[in-house]
Amino acid sequence: MWNIPNRHRNDPQINQSLVRLPQPCVRDSEVNRSQLVFNSDPTMQKLLKRTAQAQRQAGRRAKKVHRRDEFDTRRRNNQYLKMANDEIRQNLKDSRRARKEDWEMGPLAPKRDLGFNGYGTFRENLRQDWTNNGMNPIDPKVLEQRCAWAGGVKQLCLAPQDRVVILDGPDKGKVDRIQSVNKLNGSVTLENHHKALFQTWLDGKHHAQAMPISVGSIRLVYPITNPKTGITKDTIINEIKPIPANMESDNMSLDRWEYGNKWDRLVLGINVSIPWPEVQAPKFDTYDIDTTRDKVEARTFFYNLLSPPMPNVIIDELRNKYSKFRTRHDPEYIAMKELQERMKKGNPAVLESMQTPLEEFHEKQRELKEARGEPELSEHMLTKLGEIIAKTKATSLEDAGITPLPTEPAEKTPEKTVDAP
Repeated sequence: MWNIPNRHRNDPQINQSLVRLPQPCVRDSEVNRSQLVFNSDPTMQKLLKRTAQAQRQAGRRAKKVHRRDEFDTRRRNNQYLKMANDEIRQNLKDSRRARKEDWEMGPLAPKRDLGFNGYGTFRENLRQDWTNNGMNPIDPKVLEQRCAWAGGVKQLCLAPQDRVVILDGPDKGKVDRIQSVNKLNGSVTLENHHKALFQTWLDGKHHAQAMPISVGSIRLVYPITNPKTGITKDTIINEIKPIPANMESDNMSLDRWEYGNKWDRLVLGINVSIPWPEVQAPKFDTYDIDTTRDKVEARTFFYNLLSPPMPNVIIDELRNKYSKFRTRHDPEYIAMKELQERMKKGNPAVLESMQTPLEEFHEKQRELKEARGEPELSEHMLTKLGEIIAKTKATSLEDAGITPLPTEPAEKTPEKTVDAP
């Protein structure tokens, strides 16, 4: 721990400049528990410093790769958005031209829906999900406003197979069932209505594709019995509220609790609980190579205090013995590093004998430089420097537009005359 004054302990520049190495000790499974190697050892300090440096370098490389991938993903996403918007603009332009031709030409107007020319189809997949799997998130306020009548985004009281009525668009007033619910953009897809023709890029074939419709453009439809008349008829539900689940209701099942919603929905004003549609558990295909349940649940490993849980060779393979990120080392490796440090400190002659010719040349140059000492200016050199400064001073002042001050001549001292004898 470094001794830092209290007034500087919270300084971010000081905290970032300090390199904190891993603390107290390094312990290996092959080493006896009583044998601990503390970080105060210079050899271990070097090893831990090397590991910390490798981790920082790997972190910088990972951040660089992440930034590059994020930039590429954002650029591709912007391209998809531009292509989808261009397709919508082209569709609007074509529809205006077609409306004008139909108005001006009447029965002579061309027939456009021929089936093979792709009229009225779309090609951009982004038009089916404008969020692009969450890459273009919608404003949370707009999303909450869409789902406000259905209990909010977190506890949306809509599920597949619910009957809803469409409030906006060309299919206004029609009743259909929900096919899927997308909570990221607050939209649903229907089974029969609100569809468009999607044209593939490869073969040019087109098929009907369900388009997303906002949750705010639909309302839930459920048969409710009138308590006064006793007549049961479909009723449009304008607002639903989520409530805690009733575990004793007939609508609660294990499949619903595991794969469905864990809350009930209540109609405000009449306190009627609307049951959820039946939840279908997913079916998984089994194959002959699958591991059976009895083998999966069978216990195959037992703890043993007298032997290691796995061979030592496997431990080296799992830990990557030669990894630069390793912080725990074998005692043989530590002893070898300590021996190398002692040899470097105790036998300088060995290091000198291992020098290359270039290293010997540099060492001689350093010795000659130390022998010469610091250079000193002689009286002759100082005189020359004074003359050069005096010559260039007048020119520099003239270029800068400064008039030098006149110097007063020195007063001459009267000479003493000596009378001749």
